[in-house]
Amino acid sequence: MHKAVLPLLLIFAMTYSVDNVFAEQARLATYHEVAQVIVDQKISNNVTASISLQTTSIQEFQIPPELDAKIRNNTDVVGIIITNENQCVLGVQDQICVMINTKRESGQGGIIEAQDKARKIGDSYIEEINNAFKLNTKFHSVFIHYDDSSNKALETSGQVSGSGTVSTVYTAQVQSTDYMFNKISAILIPMQIRNMGGFFDVAQELAKDDNSRMSFTILPREHDYIMQLKVSEKYPNTAKETKEIDTLKLFKVDEIKKSNYFSDGFFPLNSLIHIVVLPADDTIKVHTNTNVIDSIEKNNQTVPADITKSGWFFNSKSGNKIEAMYLFGDEFSAKRQDLIMTLGEKENMIEGGNLPGANEMYILIGIGVVAAGAAIYYLKGFRAKN
Repeated sequence: MHKAVLPLLLIFAMTYSVDNVFAEQARLATYHEVAQVIVDQKISNNVTASISLQTTSIQEFQIPPELDAKIRNNTDVVGIIITNENQCVLGVQDQICVMINTKRESGQGGIIEAQDKARKIGDSYIEEINNAFKLNTKFHSVFIHYDDSSNKALETSGQVSGSGTVSTVYTAQVQSTDYMFNKISAILIPMQIRNMGGFFDVAQELAKDDNSRMSFTILPREHDYIMQLKVSEKYPNTAKETKEIDTLKLFKVDEIKKSNYFSDGFFPLNSLIHIVVLPADDTIKVHTNTNVIDSIEKNNQTVPADITKSGWFFNSKSGNKIEAMYLFGDEFSAKRQDLIMTLGEKENMIEGGNLPGANEMYILIGIGVVAAGAAIYYLKGFRAKN
């Protein structure tokens, strides 16, 4: 199945032993599914739960060849976002947004010149984007981002909201998340993947809630681009009172399963559950209900010591925040009780810190890309424990 559908599959060879009986090769596919929870006690006081599906393969997310070629051949565009967020930029409320982001180089002209250049580039893309995703957006405004705090705090690239990024914004009448997610996912994702369950099913259920929002993002890189389809739901004004992170309750399920897309091999890092706590108290700690995976240093990266086991891996170099990823190991599902975390004073807790201010929508996009991208580092040079 993967040979046919994943011609760009990234395979990292890794040998390990289980009870000294057999060995299996761990592989890393281009398709990732990430469930994220952000507990922001520091700034917004919101808890946000989201499911992101992402890939670098145009076989897995199928955009029109003409649009694909235009994105690859134009170095001016650093991001394309389609979203029904309440406020994609200042001045836009309760509308669908298409944002075509370009980078404004320092010292190159004034504000008017930067806006004119961004508008010209955006206008050259918007008709194809509207046609590709059955949208009817019209030009709204050009917005220059001046604040880079979110990207510095979360160590993201700045393509979405970094200082000097210019967004040409096109809008249309708002549509429900349920409608938009199903429409765009049907256009974008082959039925073969959509019918294989996993985190896609959780995203589809989350999209039915009236308070949920969706986004589809294209982030060009040097030789390819990342595509991410995300559904998120915000629980406002609840973070500071949160003493227990009941991960799956936030997603309204009692169990989460990996996609059957990964059923014909060992893909331990293509399905991740990612928790970030931005604490108000610098001494806050986290306790888990299940196994904590030890970390080791490889190639100047902190990586899990053993990815054949299920449990939480804490990134000790995540800065002034608590960051953990749940690895499924050789398991294919996790139950609600396995994924509960407690904030407070217990033994064997992980300490946290604080974080500067940031825009939540862009945090969600940035963290999703970082979470899946980290999997590449986890496999490099890894040899599991016997």
